[in-house]
Amino acid sequence: MAQADSDKRLTEINAELSRILETKIEFLTQTLSETQRLTQKIANTELEIQRNASQHASLGDEGANLEKELGVMAGRVKAAQDERDAKQQDKYAKEKETQRLEWEIADKVKANEEAAEKIRSLEGELEHHEKDNKKLQGRVEVLEEGVERMRKVRQEYLSKISSLDQEMKGLAGVKE
Repeated sequence: MAQADSDKRLTEINAELSRILETKIEFLTQTLSETQRLTQKIANTELEIQRNASQHASLGDEGANLEKELGVMAGRVKAAQDERDAKQQDKYAKEKETQRLEWEIADKVKANEEAAEKIRSLEGELEHHEKDNKKLQGRVEVLEEGVERMRKVRQEYLSKISSLDQEMKGLAGVKE
């Protein structure tokens, strides 16, 4: 019985060892499974880190390119603003020149109207003087005719006087 007890005891130890081993194997399997899961997670995380690092470098290059483009765009915006300001100044200068020319034209139109009015006035005055001159010319002609007639009459009177004077001298000489 000692052999049987010893076998029984060995069987119990063996069963106990099997349970411990099974528990340990189960624990190790769970640990291994957990380790694999964590290893996979770590590997995925490292891949994600590598991808992020690659993206970071790529995004850094892209950011640098965008900053360069931004600098170029800022230069273009500045040039466009300067061009806009120059065109605005040019527009203001042209508006000012247009206003000056409009004032000058208005002054010239007013001067032309005044000159036209003066011409009309002078033409009226000329017409008036021409009428007066015609009247005076007519009067001069009448007076010249009158003077001429008076001269002729005077001449006739002087002739008559001279003739009568001679006749009187002739008559007076006959009597003497």
